[in-house]
Amino acid sequence: MLIADGFASGRVELAADEVRQRAVAAVVAGVPWVSLRDPDADDAAFAAGARELAAALRDVRPDVVLSVHGRIEVARGIGAGLHVGRRGATLAEAVGAGLPGPVGVSAHSATAAAHAARGGADYVTVSPVFATRTHPDAVPTGVDPLRLAAERSGLPVLALGGMTPPRARIARLVGAHGAAAVSALLFAWDADRTVRQFLEAVNV
Repeated sequence: MLIADGFASGRVELAADEVRQRAVAAVVAGVPWVSLRDPDADDAAFAAGARELAAALRDVRPDVVLSVHGRIEVARGIGAGLHVGRRGATLAEAVGAGLPGPVGVSAHSATAAAHAARGGADYVTVSPVFATRTHPDAVPTGVDPLRLAAERSGLPVLALGGMTPPRARIARLVGAHGAAAVSALLFAWDADRTVRQFLEAVNV
């Protein structure tokens, strides 16, 4: 999963249109799943950016999986799943909405992952597994909570936080279903090569 962080309002290092262009390039290179995240964008900008990016992504890969962070009406409008975190819709609201895409939850422990499973989630991200550029003050959990989350939840678990292809391989070997990344994909010097390495790492 690529988390397209700042796709509507931009990031410190990238304008919003550049984030969207790099997301499209990652999908062209083989990324199968994109989650749209931008907590700083207002509702109008978020919705407009989501429509534009969803159309561009489906144009290059019609079967791309799309998720939206927190904003249930946007997810419904573009035919995507919803990722539940600290802001926006609750897990119960997301599950009850009947969205066409998967419903996921941001978890930071095995207990939270198991709770998400009981609540009807389709998958969880567990973070931050390693030190992360996106949240530099967050304390990494290491791989043990990741392994426990996979064991106790029974859900597909995506490792998030400081992901690189070698770390994605480690995550996969301890029980994660795959990996989610922000910086490693958005700032890749060679998107084709980086995506290929990620795909090789998780397909073990």
